Amino acid sequence: MESKLLSTGQAAKVCSVTPDTILKWIRSGRLPAQRTAGGHHRVSRRDLEQILRTGAPSADAPRGVNGGGDFRFCWEHKGDGCLLEGCEECVVYALRAQRCYEVVKLKPEVGHAKLFCQGSCEDCDYFKEVHEQATNVLVVTDDDELTERLKSGAADAPFNLEFASCEYDCSAIVQDFRPDYALVDCSLGPQRSADITAHLATDPRLPFVRVILAGTVTEFPENCDDMVFARIHKPFRMDDLAHCTTSDMGRPRDTTS
Repeated sequence: MESKLLSTGQAAKVCSVTPDTILKWIRSGRLPAQRTAGGHHRVSRRDLEQILRTGAPSADAPRGVNGGGDFRFCWEHKGDGCLLEGCEECVVYALRAQRCYEVVKLKPEVGHAKLFCQGSCEDCDYFKEVHEQATNVLVVTDDDELTERLKSGAADAPFNLEFASCEYDCSAIVQDFRPDYALVDCSLGPQRSADITAHLATDPRLPFVRVILAGTVTEFPENCDDMVFARIHKPFRMDDLAHCTTSDMGRPRDTTS
């Protein structure tokens, strides 16, 4: 029988937050916890689910599309902030997916039963609310020139841009800014680019992120095509990135400047 007590790491995965955030909730008194003989925290699944039902506390809470603090997941939208009966069995809830209409494209056996969907996604108020919001793009690079060039054109871009220079920054930014696409600058090095790609592709907070690699032919990492949505050859323009984020899904794709 599976234990009902979770480690901070397991609790973080359930809530789509970092272990540090779980510790903050414990220290603030919001989340009750026990300590093992070795001094490690253990939390009750029931207490954790109570937080999920009532909303995670403070600025450390998981936030929605575009990082908006007032964003509500589909089960909150349907249930007026409460978890409806049956939602716990839905893969949308299990993934904490912000765009349930993407999950519905998965095979029925995956677990999305459309329990509360009486019509098509296009007729749903939630779909209209979320679908109209701008796309989020996370750029991972330590190239100051590339960063400044993209930032200078960000105001006219058809998406929201955030920047990270390393794996740690990625994890921290994703806490509040859930990217739909992540552009990885392969000048970071083939192995490091592959590691960052794998980190993003397997992050449970980003079940549908699409990774775009940017680089020269010799910079692209090998053996990660199955995790890559598209490739952009450097140098590239903002229009090239916009094309990748607005064209139909294909995997992998090359876009030349």
